Amino acid sequence: MPTEPANAQEMPKSLPLVKLSLLRPYAKALRDRGLDPEPVFLGVGLSEEATLDPDASVHVMVATQFVENAAEAADDPFLAVRVAAGLDLEGWSILADAEARASTVGDYLSIFVSTANKVASSAVEYLHLNGPTATLGERRTFEPSILPAQNDAFMAGLGWAVLRRALRDNLDPSQIQVVVCEPKALSPEFELMRPMKGDRSGFKLIFPSAWLSAPLEASTAPVSPSVVADRDIPEFVHSFRQVVRAHIAHGNLTAADCARLVSMSQQKLQRLLAAEGTNISNEVGFVRQETARTLLSTTNRSIGEIAAALGYSDAANFTRAFRRAHNQAPTTFRKAAQGLQRDAE
Repeated sequence: MPTEPANAQEMPKSLPLVKLSLLRPYAKALRDRGLDPEPVFLGVGLSEEATLDPDASVHVMVATQFVENAAEAADDPFLAVRVAAGLDLEGWSILADAEARASTVGDYLSIFVSTANKVASSAVEYLHLNGPTATLGERRTFEPSILPAQNDAFMAGLGWAVLRRALRDNLDPSQIQVVVCEPKALSPEFELMRPMKGDRSGFKLIFPSAWLSAPLEASTAPVSPSVVADRDIPEFVHSFRQVVRAHIAHGNLTAADCARLVSMSQQKLQRLLAAEGTNISNEVGFVRQETARTLLSTTNRSIGEIAAALGYSDAANFTRAFRRAHNQAPTTFRKAAQGLQRDAE
C-alpha cells in the first residue's frame, strides 16, 4: 500500500508539471456564470485554446495561480470544490482501472493512488494506514510560492468524490477529517468533516481504516432519473426491479438481501445482471431514487423518515445521495413537485 512520503528530500526532483486540459472545467464554470474565461487565462500567460491539446503541460504554479484568479473572477470562494463536485468520474480511466481490478475499498484506493502517480509530477498521491485510521492525500513535490487554497480545496473535493464512489452511501462524513491549507475554501458540506488547517504540502482525508476492508461493488456510479425506463430494459432487469420495489422501503437493502429475495446466489445474480449491462448496485440505487421521488412528491413524511425508510444512515447522507442523482436537494424537489400538483388541481 503506498505510504506518505516522509519529507521533501524523498520526493522526485522532476519539474512539477500539470496537464493544461485540467483547467477546462474551470473555463466551463466561469462561462456558466456568464463570465468570459479568456481574460483569466491571459492573466497567467495562457489561452483557453491551449487547453484543448491533451499533451500540453504547464508549470503547476501557473495552474495554481489560474485557479486562484478564477475563484476571484467568479467571486466564489468555493469555486474549486464546486468544480471537483461537478466532475463526471464515469469512464475516468484511472478509476475504471481500479474498479476493474479491485475487490475491496482498500484495493480500489491503492490502485487509484498507484495509477495517479504515473501521470503526475507535481505531487505524490498516497494512501497511508496508521492503526485505526487511514489517510488519503497528496504531498507536493515543490514549495508553492502562493497559498494553494483553491487547489487544496479541489483535491479534497476530488478525494471526497473518489471515497464516495468507492463506498457509495456506506460512509459517514462525520468520521472523516479533512486537512487543507485554507479551510475557508471548503464549501459548507465539508463542515461535518471538521476541516483543519494544514501546511502547504497538500490535502489529507483521514478516515477509519476499517473502511478499507469493505467489499467493492461492481459499479459505484451515481444513478440519476435518466437511467433507462422499465419499458426499455430487458425482462430480467424489469422483474428484478419489481422485487426491489416491493422491499426498498423497509430499510437498508443489501446485495445479499437481493440475492435471497430472488432465490439465487449473489454471484449468479450479479452475473445475470452483468449480461444485461447493469448490476445489483445500480438497480437498487435506481429504485431507491425512484421511491424517494415518489415519497417526496406524494407524502408529507420528513426527510429523516424517508432517509430511514430507504436505508440511509441519516438525513444528511440521503440528501447528498439525492443531490448527486438529481442535481438538487430533496426539499427543492418536493417543493417543485408539490407545486406542480397544486397547479394541476
